Amino acid sequence: MRENGVMINGLTERNAAPVKTAEAQETRFAENISNLVPRKAKPPQRPVNFVAPGSTALPAFISSGGTKAPQAEPERMLTAQPWPSISRTEAQHTQSKRKVAADVLFDSFASGGRVSTNHFFETLWCSGILRTDPRIKDCYALMKKLQDSDGAVDMNTFQRCVTGFVSFILKAVQGRFVIPDFCMFAEETQKLFIKCKQLSSVEEKEDRSKASGKWGISICTVDGQRLSLGDWNEPCVLGEIAWPLVYGLAVDQLGVDHVHRHVGVEEYAKYESPFTLSKQGVPHTPLTETGAIICASLLQQLTLRQVTEEEEKFESVLNIVRRLCNKEHANLNCTSYQGLKEDIIRLHALSFYLQEKKCFPEANDINATLDLLLQCMSTEVTCESGAALAATLANGGLCPMSGDQVLSSSAVRSTLSIMQVAGMNDYSRKFHFKTSMPAKSSSSGIVLTVVPGVLGITCWSPELDVYGNSWRAVHFCEELVSVFQLHSFDIRTPFRQVLFYRQWKVESEGYQIMNILLAAYRGDLQSLRRYFLSGADVNAVDYDGRSALHVAASEGRLEVIKFLMESTGANCTLKDRWGNTALQEAIRCNQGPAVQLLTKYTDYKEML
Repeated sequence: MRENGVMINGLTERNAAPVKTAEAQETRFAENISNLVPRKAKPPQRPVNFVAPGSTALPAFISSGGTKAPQAEPERMLTAQPWPSISRTEAQHTQSKRKVAADVLFDSFASGGRVSTNHFFETLWCSGILRTDPRIKDCYALMKKLQDSDGAVDMNTFQRCVTGFVSFILKAVQGRFVIPDFCMFAEETQKLFIKCKQLSSVEEKEDRSKASGKWGISICTVDGQRLSLGDWNEPCVLGEIAWPLVYGLAVDQLGVDHVHRHVGVEEYAKYESPFTLSKQGVPHTPLTETGAIICASLLQQLTLRQVTEEEEKFESVLNIVRRLCNKEHANLNCTSYQGLKEDIIRLHALSFYLQEKKCFPEANDINATLDLLLQCMSTEVTCESGAALAATLANGGLCPMSGDQVLSSSAVRSTLSIMQVAGMNDYSRKFHFKTSMPAKSSSSGIVLTVVPGVLGITCWSPELDVYGNSWRAVHFCEELVSVFQLHSFDIRTPFRQVLFYRQWKVESEGYQIMNILLAAYRGDLQSLRRYFLSGADVNAVDYDGRSALHVAASEGRLEVIKFLMESTGANCTLKDRWGNTALQEAIRCNQGPAVQLLTKYTDYKEML
């Protein structure tokens, strides 16, 4: 059983803003920290608020196309700076902002002027990021290569390794991912996973596979946070899950109106004959055998990359699937493909029926269409690569790890809508009622589920119920929605019943002070660092005049004291309502090591 190392709580807006490319994020970050100064350049002050939104200036004029925009005077145009110089200046300015941010990041992790590589990256792994994540693996490899024998780096080395990745790293350590508290989320998810694993089948459940007992899940958020449990690395074929992908590719290439001239968007009950069309004379939905055949015929006629060979056409489709999966495990399973070809008579019968009813586009090759469809259905993935695919759909077609816009947002919207209507066979309406999530199941036991704007889930268990769905996966998804309040229509729920999974909120000053003091009391260094990097004032006091340093001193939290004094510039001379400083508080509480540490810092302050 594999997890993402440490666990973390989770929290964000369901409809989060679309993920932007790394360059766009870095540019926005550079705008937001225009007033940022390294701690060593000035006396310690209130830290910079990285999460405050940058100001946006309106253009000097707005033209609707009917009015000509005002033109600059000729002499001013002659003296204007050339564009290459402006671009160069802006790039240099952005680079300098990254370096300044890297310095502040160094100060928050440094101890004795050096940063422990293991300690620094453990904080990132705690946020749900994997070591193999393409957004951070180069930084990790470089810092590991340049670290000293004691596993630490100095400021120059740290800046060299981190500067190009600073916006991504700050987003992780500030808790601005879609699930910033990934620990709690992972703990609760693991409990649900174990609970589902221990479930036994009931009367309506049928075991249709020799691999009964296999159970794996993988979750990937729209920020690329990963969690995999159980048999997540077992390869399994997509089967019917390929149908919405084929439909999505067809919509992306041809447009939704063109595709739906040949296939409908209605529900389709299993008890109806497959030789039944809608009132418009087309298959009811793309997620039936007849609908999938029509979508495959549309896709087969496209000249993807100007190829004509059928094998090359499937390679083009497979490459798109791999991009959806972040180029993780996605290959053709030849054994499954040959097995499906042996049972192709049924699909041929349906195809000839569709041809007789004139459902196909013109000049259709039935053999080529069915061959492409069977190859897509025989594509093999793991739960982990399937979760990356689901997260790409949850992110509007943009792969969270690679930043690759694989499908258009309109194609993804249509795909998720179809999955919500008819993705779980005859159980679709009940599943939608309980979860509101778009999902698609397969006879191989996979269930791919999407929470738009939040995460994607792939579950696999070969034991199926009477609807042809993996009953463990269905139960897990329903429980997950219940625990984390992921239902789209959970608009008002009692506060005590909600386990917050959404983004860490901008809190009022009172709540912020309470959280800082509570983190100091518990010795929660990670939360303190997150509050500091997000702009919280570590010298803020409660109604008794006690700061975080007072609380840490009274509890003997040495690591917290070192962090507050060395990294944040906390004021050790602040007095509470009884006139005690942090040092006097440590003496009062008989915290010997804390007394020695604070004495050293107090003496150093007096010498300055």
